[in-house]
Amino acid sequence: MKIGIIIAALLCAAATAQAAEFDIAGMKLGMNADQVLARYNELRPEGRHRFTEWSRPGGTKWVANGETLYSDLSKPDDMEQERMSFVFTGVGSGNKLFSVQRQLQFRPSERPSTEAVYAAAVKKYGEPSYLSKSETNISASWKFDTIDGPAKKIDGPLGCMSTATVGLDDYTAKKAKEAGADFCGLYIQFSVDGDQTGIAKEIMMGMVNYLDLASDYEADIRDAQGRLDAAKAKNTSEAAPVPEL
Repeated sequence: MKIGIIIAALLCAAATAQAAEFDIAGMKLGMNADQVLARYNELRPEGRHRFTEWSRPGGTKWVANGETLYSDLSKPDDMEQERMSFVFTGVGSGNKLFSVQRQLQFRPSERPSTEAVYAAAVKKYGEPSYLSKSETNISASWKFDTIDGPAKKIDGPLGCMSTATVGLDDYTAKKAKEAGADFCGLYIQFSVDGDQTGIAKEIMMGMVNYLDLASDYEADIRDAQGRLDAAKAKNTSEAAPVPEL
C-alpha cells in the first residue's frame, strides 16, 4: 500500500477542512452502534469487536460502549495493530456516539513521515487550537465551541478525553454541565510518535463532544423514568392477588 493511501485511510482526510467533519476513520459523532460496527467491518473485516449492551426496565436495551482490536497476525514480523473505543449516550437521546478514541501502530514497512501524518490531520480538522512539536513527536488539540465554526485557540492541551468508558453516566453528565461545554466543547486530541529520522511509528487520536451531553443526559433520565413508570404500572396491574393475611 502506498504511503499516501495509508495516511488518507487512517484519517479519512476530506478534500476540504470543514469543521463539521467530526469523525475518526469514518466513525462519526452521532452514529449509533450498528452504524459504527458497519463502518468498522468495512475498515477492518478481520478485526475483533465487543460492544456492551445494557437493559432498561420494560426490556429496552441499549449499547453503552464498545471496543475493537485488530492485529495483522499474517505478518508477525511486519504487523499493523489498532485499537478503538467508543462511548454512547442513552436511549432517550438516541443512543448515539459521543466519544471515540483510536490507537494505530504502523506496519514497519509502511511508515509515513510524522509531518505528513500531522498535515493530514490539519487537512481534515483545520488549524489546531494548540500545537506542540519535539524531535520525535507532534501533538495537537482542536477545541470547537460550535459544530460549524473554526477551532478556538487555547494555551495548552485540555483534560477533556478522560471521559467515562461505561456510557453517558452521572459523572460525565455533571462534568458536561459544570464545565464541559464551555471548557471542552467538541474536543479532538491527536499525537503522532516517530523516530529521530522523521518516520512515524504510532498515532493516538481521541474525540469527545460535550456540547449536548447535559441535555442528552436529561433526555436519557426522562426516558428511563418514563419506562420505569410504565413497567411499574403494568407489573402492579398484573400482579397476583394478595394472599389471606
